[in-house]
Amino acid sequence: MIKTFTDIKNSGFVKALSAVVSSKYFPFATASLSLLCYYLGWDIVMIYYICLTGAFIAVFMDDVTPVVSLLLFINVLVSLKNTPSVSMGANDYYMRTEILAQIIPLACIFILSAVFRLTVTVTGKRFKITPPFIGLCVFCSALLLNGLFAKGYDPKNLLFGFILTALILGIFSAIKDNIKVNSDCYEKIAYAFLALSFLLIVELIVAYATTDGLFENGTINRGLLIFGWGVYNTYGVLIVMCLPAVIFLAGRKQYGFVYTLCSFIIFVAVFFSCSRQAMVGGIFIYPFCIAMLLWKGKNRIANIVVLSSAVLAGIILVCVFREWVAEFFKEIFDNMIVNGELNGSGRMKIWRQALDYFKNYPVFGSGFFVQFDYNSDNGMSVIPLMCHNTILEIMSAGGIVGFTAYSVHRIQTILSVTKNLTAERTFIAGTILAMLVISMFDNHLFNIFPTIVYSALLAVLFGGENTAKE
Repeated sequence: MIKTFTDIKNSGFVKALSAVVSSKYFPFATASLSLLCYYLGWDIVMIYYICLTGAFIAVFMDDVTPVVSLLLFINVLVSLKNTPSVSMGANDYYMRTEILAQIIPLACIFILSAVFRLTVTVTGKRFKITPPFIGLCVFCSALLLNGLFAKGYDPKNLLFGFILTALILGIFSAIKDNIKVNSDCYEKIAYAFLALSFLLIVELIVAYATTDGLFENGTINRGLLIFGWGVYNTYGVLIVMCLPAVIFLAGRKQYGFVYTLCSFIIFVAVFFSCSRQAMVGGIFIYPFCIAMLLWKGKNRIANIVVLSSAVLAGIILVCVFREWVAEFFKEIFDNMIVNGELNGSGRMKIWRQALDYFKNYPVFGSGFFVQFDYNSDNGMSVIPLMCHNTILEIMSAGGIVGFTAYSVHRIQTILSVTKNLTAERTFIAGTILAMLVISMFDNHLFNIFPTIVYSALLAVLFGGENTAKE
């Protein structure tokens, strides 16, 4: 059996396919297919592609770095035509028998291939139990205990905690000791984010060009800016997370100024997403990335010229359309302060509720499945509605136990970054930081698909602690 498997793995076909999947062009092929399936409503085709390609990587490839790209594109898999979200005009596509009959076996193949890879890693004595892994285990244990002993405890708390644990620990464990964390690895991941940014910009442009009623009274009705896989806030966090990777490429490549220009276009897309928290995250992350680029990157003069030109062009356009720009920001931030009090678009109210839930059950929290006073329906009853702030969410759902475990995990992340501070690891850390900053104002970190990306990036970050500086 082992000989047969080895022969298959070393066959010309498998080696050729491995070379294609390992290519830096692989993320762009994935993005192109994703766009095609999105507009044609071929969700099941993309599911076949992700699951079978992921299984191939897990079973036959020594380096599983390409799977990070696949996990990234899961976030934009669902088409508007087939979305299950009630707020987006729910479709029964994902509940149809003929679709479920394909998704379930495909998901099982993908999961079993990951389990197979993890088993091989453990039996081959390559799996390393490190402090970050122990910290994640403690954090996930706290997630499983969310809401324990709270009045009216909902069993879905345990189910959701198990889902988060399986994602965080499973993905982290399957990837951490199965990637070759080197220069090529970081570059492939950076290209995956670049490819994702292309997809996001194309979908944004199409949304602006085809959405009826998007422009109202001289401003943008952002409530109509929706995609099958999320609304403008979901778009915002994804586009901001692309910035560190593109800037990393700008500082690394011979003609890096092209990537610098791309980063500026992405930064502009952040504002056209109409997501306020994305704007805050972008304003926080982008200058930091630019500072790193000009400090450590190549072609400083070319990058300065491109940035200066882009900024100047932006200033001129803002001045020309100053009235529209002023109205846009007024409309976007209009409900931040109501009757002289900070309202935060209703955030302050639900943040106070989160603190109340924490006070009621301070040890293990009130659980994820509590009621917050805002109207929304994600169409997925197994996924709770949260309080739009990671810290308050973990406090209200997991109490002191959850908050302490999360704090330990967060400290370990910071220590890992400072332990081996390289440009490559900084861009991974910057991408994680972008998600965390924006998650202080919305639901992302515990929202399944972003959790998948978070776990994969953690595996790369912790897996690269001992790589040499370049």
